Amino acid sequence: MKRYFLLLLLFLPLLAKGADSSLVFVLNIDSEIHAKSARMLDKALQEAKEQNAMAFVMRLNTFGGALDAAEKMRTALLEAPFTTVSFIDHQAASAGALISIACDTIYMAPGSTIGSASVVNQTGEPMPEKYQSYMRSLMRATAEETGRDPRLAEQMVSGDTIVNLTTREAIEAGLSQGQASSVEEAVALLGYENHVIKEYEETWLDKVIGFFLLPLVQALMLMGMIGGIYFELQSPGIGFPLGVAVFCAIGYFSPLFLEGLVQYWEIIIIIAGLILLAVEIFVTPGFGVLGILGLVAIGAGLTLTMIDNRVFDFKGPFPWKDILVPVATVSVTGLLALSFILFSVHMLFPTRVFNRIALRTNLETEDGFVGVPTLHDIVIGQEGVTFTDLRPSGKVTIAGRWVEARAAIGYIPKGTPVKVVRIESGAIFVETL
Repeated sequence: MKRYFLLLLLFLPLLAKGADSSLVFVLNIDSEIHAKSARMLDKALQEAKEQNAMAFVMRLNTFGGALDAAEKMRTALLEAPFTTVSFIDHQAASAGALISIACDTIYMAPGSTIGSASVVNQTGEPMPEKYQSYMRSLMRATAEETGRDPRLAEQMVSGDTIVNLTTREAIEAGLSQGQASSVEEAVALLGYENHVIKEYEETWLDKVIGFFLLPLVQALMLMGMIGGIYFELQSPGIGFPLGVAVFCAIGYFSPLFLEGLVQYWEIIIIIAGLILLAVEIFVTPGFGVLGILGLVAIGAGLTLTMIDNRVFDFKGPFPWKDILVPVATVSVTGLLALSFILFSVHMLFPTRVFNRIALRTNLETEDGFVGVPTLHDIVIGQEGVTFTDLRPSGKVTIAGRWVEARAAIGYIPKGTPVKVVRIESGAIFVETL
């Protein structure tokens, strides 16, 4: 009994140390900010919450990215139930600066910078003032929420000199709480004597979904859908272009649906548009109202999938920007896809490759090609029996085989003896005997 008591005394400090250990969850973001980044952060925060983490460290190295994704990440960090830390490993520019300021604590590696948060387009040109004003208010509100200087945060967006701070300058300005050379050193600065570090690891499904959420991949999927539908309209029957369109549709909508970014009713609108388009192609002749309604429904559905559903809560001023940007994106992507298709066909037509995917040989009569079937063994006056009802078209058994025929007058039921009264443009006309 005394031996067990001594062993218990020896293991008590170790048990106490294990019980007091603090879990620090770490997420690495080393790319542009986009929908995949927002998804990774959301999943990591959820996992850290489920495991009762004491702190959440985000190792950040980015030149910025999409503002809508950055705004979602900012909100998620502000609402996190534990201490959030941004460890800036080299760069936290533009959207990266907004995300960092949303954290409770900022540590920076030597030689790092933070700032330059002006809103720019894809060519790097500054966006109009209304976008800059929105970004300034977002930076101010975030700095106020985390106890930092809102004027300094605002100056990162616009002003006489756009602010971009080094590690030392950020510490002196009170924006950063210290310098660290690694994640481990940053965690040590938090003051946890005994801690366990766990990094977020993506599953294979997360990687696949994240891949399809990349802006370039989504643009390619959208172009594939439009291009597949276009080529399917140009060719008879159902073939390879439709398969491409379906594959691209699955790749485009599946990750958005799994992440709750696309609702059932938005997919229903797109399916309704496809049905209307199919009816116009395969049922009704020409291209009219149903085809136009189908294209409009498909365009509207694609646009709605890119709009945050919070817009329809109708709280505060209506965010026209959140509507116009997706409309412009779908319109421009559609035009680019159509232009690319026409250009590709123009460049491909003179090559031998085109012969493998389309027929461009002229079928001349001199070469033996005819546009109607030849009926050499059937003559006027020849008799037969209707194999099906003629309403007015159907099949007739003549000369021991079935042939397409039409009733010259009215309706002729099945099994009625008939005779050929005329043959016009390959069509056989019969009357009852």
